[in-house]
Order: sequence, then C-alpha cells, then structure tokens
Amino acid sequence: MNLPPELFLIAMFVLMYFLLIRPQQKRAKDHKNLLKELKKGDEVVTNGGVIGKITAVDESFAEIEIASGVSVKVQKQGINQKMPKGSIKPMTKSSSKAKAKDKKEIAK
Repeated sequence: MNLPPELFLIAMFVLMYFLLIRPQQKRAKDHKNLLKELKKGDEVVTNGGVIGKITAVDESFAEIEIASGVSVKVQKQGINQKMPKGSIKPMTKSSSKAKAKDKKEIAK
C-alpha cells in the first residue's frame, strides 16, 4: 500500500499545528489575559527577572515597587508572570550584611 505524498504533507502540517502553533497561541492568549487582569497590589516578575509589587496600572504601563521607596515604570508587556500574594519577602538586615561581607572578601 503506497500512500500519496500529498497525504504525508497534510499529516506533517497537522502535526506541526498541534505541536507548535496551537500551544504558542494558548500561551499568547494566557499572557494577554494576565496583562488585562493586572491590578494594584499584585506581585509580579518582569521579563528581566525583577520582582515587585504593582503600585499603579494604566492602559500601557505599570509602576512596580521593587524595594521600599523604589519604583520603576515598565510596559505591561514586560511583565512575565503574576506571583501568589505574599511571595515577596523583604531582605533581612542580616542577609544584606552577609552580602556586604562577601563583597569585601571578593574585593581583597
């Protein structure tokens, strides 16, 4: 039984659609919904890995507080994921002192 080459091409296209195209469309749709639902107080991660809490949101931009008194304005498309409430834990003084000590040792 010899299958026509056109059937093989159609089967390959269907396989490519379900393995590559459809999952990408689903991720894009989920990301669009995530951006639509952003609100003040949400904890997010940007594409660059910056973690912070949203302090203001408008149509195209979000203001994110990344440290006490430090805010940055980013495009909403730059937000990668929303984290569960309480995920952001402030650095303790002991951990920041340990990092400063490590930097001094590296400098020597």
